[in-house]
Amino acid sequence: MLTTKLKQQIRSSFEDAKKQLPDFSNRSSQNKMIAEISKTLTGEYANSNPIICVEAPTGTGKTMAYLVSCLPIAKESKKKLVIASANVALQEQILNKDIVEAGKYSSVDFEYALAKGRSRYVCIRNLINLTEDNSSSPSLLDDALLWDEKPSKNDLDVLSEMTESYSATRWSGEIDDLENPPENKLWQKIACNRFTCNSKNCEFYNDCAFFKARKKASHADVIIANHDLVLADIINGNNVLPEVEDCIFVFDEAHHLSQKALSHFSLGGSTEFMKTSIRQYQSAIDQIIKIIKITPPLSYIEKTDEAISELTEVISNLEYQDDIHLFPITGVPSEILNLTKQILVLFNSAYKDFSEHKDIWEEHYKSHNIDQAITDNLNNIIGQNNQNLSSILSLLNTFNQNLNNEQAPTSNWISQSKLTNKKNNYQLNTAKIDVSNYLDKLIWSKAAGVVFTSATLTALGSFDRLNQQLGLKLLENQYLRLASPFNHESVDFIIAKIKASPTQSFDHTQEIALELKKRIDTSAATLVLFASNYQMQSVADLIEKSLDCDLFIQGEYSKKNILERHVENRKNGKGSIIFGLDSFAEGVDLKGDNLNHVIIAKLRFSVPTSPIEKTTQSYLESLNRNSFMEISLPDASLRLIQACGRLIRTETDTGKITIFDNRLVTKFYGKHLIKALPNFNVIVEKN
Repeated sequence: MLTTKLKQQIRSSFEDAKKQLPDFSNRSSQNKMIAEISKTLTGEYANSNPIICVEAPTGTGKTMAYLVSCLPIAKESKKKLVIASANVALQEQILNKDIVEAGKYSSVDFEYALAKGRSRYVCIRNLINLTEDNSSSPSLLDDALLWDEKPSKNDLDVLSEMTESYSATRWSGEIDDLENPPENKLWQKIACNRFTCNSKNCEFYNDCAFFKARKKASHADVIIANHDLVLADIINGNNVLPEVEDCIFVFDEAHHLSQKALSHFSLGGSTEFMKTSIRQYQSAIDQIIKIIKITPPLSYIEKTDEAISELTEVISNLEYQDDIHLFPITGVPSEILNLTKQILVLFNSAYKDFSEHKDIWEEHYKSHNIDQAITDNLNNIIGQNNQNLSSILSLLNTFNQNLNNEQAPTSNWISQSKLTNKKNNYQLNTAKIDVSNYLDKLIWSKAAGVVFTSATLTALGSFDRLNQQLGLKLLENQYLRLASPFNHESVDFIIAKIKASPTQSFDHTQEIALELKKRIDTSAATLVLFASNYQMQSVADLIEKSLDCDLFIQGEYSKKNILERHVENRKNGKGSIIFGLDSFAEGVDLKGDNLNHVIIAKLRFSVPTSPIEKTTQSYLESLNRNSFMEISLPDASLRLIQACGRLIRTETDTGKITIFDNRLVTKFYGKHLIKALPNFNVIVEKN
């Protein structure tokens, strides 16, 4: 219930924000967002979940809106407020700017903490053990189990420097705080890992960077995270965040959430990884036997090699396109399924033996006086084996699941590659194509509240695509589309008169080059957005020498460097042009005279190229549904709006948008794409 106390706290925060924030502008859309979030999270709407989707265009002040409303409600209901962004840039802005400002104007006191995944922190036990000179390693333990290959002097020097820095408290233990982080291969050996972690049984528990951070997060009222961390943590059992029921979630940039979620329901493992894992399992068992002196179990190496060889022989004869063989939605052929089931049986047996010996080892080292270095290293090896065997079992179990006609199929495929020794390696892959039910079951049905927000949440003016992707039901939640505070009517959206359709690739590219020479003002600031790298490079080659100003092309410099040099040019009164792809169509904030003209080469329609996309298309077609209308067109609408959104970033910005895609005029769907745009002054050029 939205009590009088909560209303007063929210109003007080809002009034203080007016005084505290120098650039504050009173906007009705922001007021509406605060009110609707507050009412939704406190149960003011009958028969509604505490879930709201808010499309808040640039300039709304959405971050302040959800902080003003959510902070008092979370505090009053004794829930944690978890704010998750899609990328590091927004996460840092929230952490270093927005939440700091909120501390000044909020009517409630709060503590906040940044949450990172376990693997971002060093395991001090692993670091110390690997830093020790090899000659002093206990002879009982095989060093080959700790190092895949003999460590270089540089590796050992890096580890020693990290150990000294951590001991002297010059380093926090986070990889992100290292000026020169180690290579990923080396970091993986010393990173925190839930499978190798001894938790409170570890002698370094009280000095552990990860558990210190987790303790800080457990005392915080607000936890700042990212989409990937929230999803991974909930799927793997809340190792970092509180229980879902104890959280109010805000997903900023929520239009990215479904793609992030899909990646967390994908599994893969190669035939060589399986062979290596069964050998590492055997080596770990041998080490346990060496210490405890018990009867060894059967070896699975020979049988596993034979089963994998049989599988490899069959899958090597499949047809591969771009090194991928995608199985149809009707399922994996029985011959391959039977072979993978044989491998599954072997790994199930190996894991059973492994678990038994792991338990025997734990009993033994707790009741015997064994060298701590041996215990730590062997526990680490056992944990790594546990992780490898578990991941293989998850993959094989999912790969062999029976089809359920009531659910969307999984996407199953095999990818092939060459090892350094020229040997073929085959990877089995399996992925969900629809994770909506899983998200609902794991998060939406349990959370104390959820706010989804972004400048672009709708597609073709509707929340249908978002609901479908995330498993939300229209009648059970709240939805809000806010009007933009900017004057879009003053912006000309020009549909250029060109002869070539974008489907005529060569002619379209040539025509774009000619048009750009005529339309670009080399004394102004222009952003040209392309849908393909090939077309971008081709156009650049055709016009670069004829331009009287700098042209910055994505890929030639980093995105950060391009934007900095572009802004510097404008500061010095020079013209400047940027050629970019998708990453420049979103998250680029060029205010005022830093951007006068956005040019869009063509509409960005999704072409199913990945196995997951192809399986999804096949599945929809099997149901007599139109994947173009359900997926490609709504996604193209969202991308077009995002691209156009680069131009107007403040209330005083002006400029124009030009698009070289005549399908907006010639195709039936063009009017729907135009209708979904902000209220631009649409100009269709004539002959």
